[in-house]
Formats: sequence, structure tokens, C-alpha cells
Amino acid sequence: MKLFLASTVLTAVMLSACSANEQEKSAVNSQSYQVADATTLQQRFEQLNQKLANDFAQLKKMESLAFSDQSALDVTNLKTLNQHFVANTALKSSKVAYCDVMNGHFAEMYRLGHFNLAMVKDLKLPNAGQEDWSQVFSNADQFYDFIINRYTTYKQAQETMQYGCNLKAALSN
Repeated sequence: MKLFLASTVLTAVMLSACSANEQEKSAVNSQSYQVADATTLQQRFEQLNQKLANDFAQLKKMESLAFSDQSALDVTNLKTLNQHFVANTALKSSKVAYCDVMNGHFAEMYRLGHFNLAMVKDLKLPNAGQEDWSQVFSNADQFYDFIINRYTTYKQAQETMQYGCNLKAALSN
């Protein structure tokens, strides 16, 4: 019994040490997101959109069987995102890869805006309408609401593929 108890305690200590290391690794370096002026901020958002276009094209190429539509994603209108969903019959690995690309993009957008709140008032995102950017980027919940309900059809794409991408968790990392 003592051996069992000792091994349980030892395992728990090792697991908590491992998870502490993981948390330290995932810390966000806010300085890497800070920019000098509004023009640079706008350029960084445009670069993010270009990266999304490239990453999504690569994803469609690698996971071609998971997508029924092979056309390019229009990153200037993410309301068309639901036209680029992963089929609900696709392998889980394809769905996870899709989520990784999209959640990664939205997390980068959030951090870039959040760490430059003083400059977001002049931000222009394509097809975003009139938004109070300082409100949108003020916290992860506000940004999540913006992405899910006003800027994209990400929610519908997840519903179609019958797999949730957990954007809230991605934004809080």
C-alpha cells in the first residue's frame, strides 16, 4: 500500500512539473506584437491576412480530400469562410489542422490589436463594417464575439464539419 501511495505522489509531482513547463513555454511575448505607428499596425494586419491565404492554400493542398471546394479563400471577406469547410466525414486530423490554421490566425489578430490598443482606432479590416476597435480588442471575449458573430462565418464552418475548434481557448493562450 505504501508503495502504491508513494508512486501516486511521485507521478502527481512529475505531471505537475511537466504542466508548469508547458505553461511557461506558452507565455506570449507582448513586445513582438507592439508596433511604432498605425501605418505599421495596418501593414501587420495585411501581412496576417496574406499569411492566412498562404496557410489555408497549403492546408487545402495537404488535406485535399477533406475539402469539397478547392478554390482560394478570400481573406478580404471571411464571411465566405463557411464555403471552405472541412467535410464532416473527414478524419479528425484534418479537422484539427483546419482549427489550428484558423485559431492561430485569429489569436495572432487578437494579440496584434490587443497589444496596440492605442493605435487600433484607425484600423481598417476588410468587410468589417463600423466597429469600435478599442472595444473589440479590449479582451478575448469581445474579440471572440466579433469573430464568431460579425466578421466571419467560422461558427457555421465548425457546425458543418461537426467539430468545434475552441477559439476561446486559443485566444486565452
